[in-house]
Amino acid sequence: MARHFDAIAIGSGLGGLTAAALYARSGRRVLVLERSDICGGAATVYRHGPLAIEASLHEIDGLDEDDPKLPILRSLRLDRDLTFVDVGDLYEVRGQEIGEPFALPCGVEQALRAITARFPHRAAELAEYFRRLVAARDAIALAARHREDPGFWLLHVPETVRRLWPLLREGRATVSEVLDELFGAEEAIKLALAANLSYFHDDPAKMPFLRFAIPQASYLLGGGHYIRGGSQALSDRLVELIRQSNGVVETKREVDTLIIDEDRVLGVAHHDHGRTDVSVEYAPVVFGNAAPQHLAQMLPEACRHAFLAPYRSRHPSISLWTIALGLSRPPADFGVRHYSTFILPPWVRTLGAMRDAGAILGEEPGTRLPPYSFVDYHRIDDALNPTPPYLGTLCGIDRLSNWTSLSAETKQKRKTRWMDRLIGDLDRRAGRDLGWMPRGRCAYRLQGCGRESAGDRDARRHSRGGFAMDQNSYRMRHA
Repeated sequence: MARHFDAIAIGSGLGGLTAAALYARSGRRVLVLERSDICGGAATVYRHGPLAIEASLHEIDGLDEDDPKLPILRSLRLDRDLTFVDVGDLYEVRGQEIGEPFALPCGVEQALRAITARFPHRAAELAEYFRRLVAARDAIALAARHREDPGFWLLHVPETVRRLWPLLREGRATVSEVLDELFGAEEAIKLALAANLSYFHDDPAKMPFLRFAIPQASYLLGGGHYIRGGSQALSDRLVELIRQSNGVVETKREVDTLIIDEDRVLGVAHHDHGRTDVSVEYAPVVFGNAAPQHLAQMLPEACRHAFLAPYRSRHPSISLWTIALGLSRPPADFGVRHYSTFILPPWVRTLGAMRDAGAILGEEPGTRLPPYSFVDYHRIDDALNPTPPYLGTLCGIDRLSNWTSLSAETKQKRKTRWMDRLIGDLDRRAGRDLGWMPRGRCAYRLQGCGRESAGDRDARRHSRGGFAMDQNSYRMRHA
């Protein structure tokens, strides 16, 4: 028998779960349908033998009083129900252009002192850079705080113009344009300030400065945090909140049809993995926590063209590859000094060179390695692996196009060769540059490259399915 709900969420990634939880807490009855056997999407923890592996979400920015995310966390009481562990310095970056390894600490004043000590001849420009970061974040915080209070804007016109001016000033600028304006051809400064560019984009010439500045300022102002017990704890808590509010969450259910009546959604049809159990559910609201191309396939064919029209000028975002290592000793024993360390191979001499990183895994392993990060989970109270094996992960930029044309066998062989090459790079750095880990210290290793076939669940957890944060997408939303 068909059931009736106030809303249905297709997919249980963080977007779908958060929307469903907020809707459920407002008194509506919600249904969440997830095709996997667990909820969370990228926000999951899974096991490989005795090793607990964080699938993707290794850090959350901000959580200070002006963080626009904080009202949502508080409304769902997540700030009380979960433990957010401070990860310390934002990152350490190592590379030939950088020289001695540089650590960017949290805190605007601390970060400014640290990088000014490294580049004292650019003290004024560095101060201006951090001022712009903080001003952009302040403008967004102000807009978020009063978005439902039109009276505030009328009563505080001079203040709002002054504080929102950074959004207008930087509105069309890219990361490259701002950094070039401030630092010219001094690439070491740019690499030190934006070593974590891959969190957002692979091309600073296409990345809007505002979309970089706001989360970067959030990291500096509020710090970086990891959810104790892994991101699965967040996903599980959201599921619990939905069920406590009389909602329903079902796994191993795949939605194949959106039921439409003219221009209104009426519900969905979904089935189990064997397609032996087909059900229809009705709701006037549907949250589509999936890529638009996937949602379009659920619509009647006549509706697909109009649905996809707003996305046609958008480019796919970068994807990510990851390797999870199970180590017999803590990474600190091998010279790892920070939670996040970014490794820039010798060919990355400019920040703009990062645009070439995504294509490298589309090649056979050779002399050129991709830039990558290493995350040492044991450095913090993560509650994942208190005893060996200890979790460390490598992560870098990937492209779906690197893998889509390959057969399953060819894909697996290339993945294995790249794993050997990257882990070998860590071995060679042992005792020389990074002092990571001697050969044989790796207990387990997995890799998720791009977005794999429908049966490759672990690889899907490491992929991104959204659109690039480039100037085209910015103009389309704000023109």
